[in-house]
Amino acid sequence: MHRSIASFALLAPLILLLTGCAGGATYASPSELQKAYVATGAECPEPLEVPELMVSEGAHAILCPNVTMLIVFDSDEAKNRYLARTLDGSGDLQAVVGERWVVMSSDAKDLAPKLGGELKTG
Repeated sequence: MHRSIASFALLAPLILLLTGCAGGATYASPSELQKAYVATGAECPEPLEVPELMVSEGAHAILCPNVTMLIVFDSDEAKNRYLARTLDGSGDLQAVVGERWVVMSSDAKDLAPKLGGELKTG
C-alpha cells in the first residue's frame, strides 16, 4: 500500500503537467486565473476589476498593472465572440486561450504552456 501511495505521489505532478500542457486548465474566476498567472512568476499586485461593459457581455476581468488582462467568460460562445472582435486583424495582439478564459499579454507565448492554454495571435 505504501508503495502505491509513493508511486501516485511521484506521478501526480507529471499528470498535472501533461494535462496543463494540453490546454485543459480551467479557471472559475479572474482571481483564480490571477493566482495561476502569479504562480508562473508574473506579477499582478493590486489588480483593477474591469467592468463587463468594457470587456464583453458574459466576461469577468481584472487588469494587472503591467497591462495584462485576465478574463473568465460565462460561456465558450462569449469567449469566441471576444476573441473574434479583439484578435481579428490586430496583428500585434497575443492571447493565451483556454476553456472559457483568456489572458491578453505581451508575454503570451511564454505563458501559454505554464497556464495550460493555447497561444492565439491576431
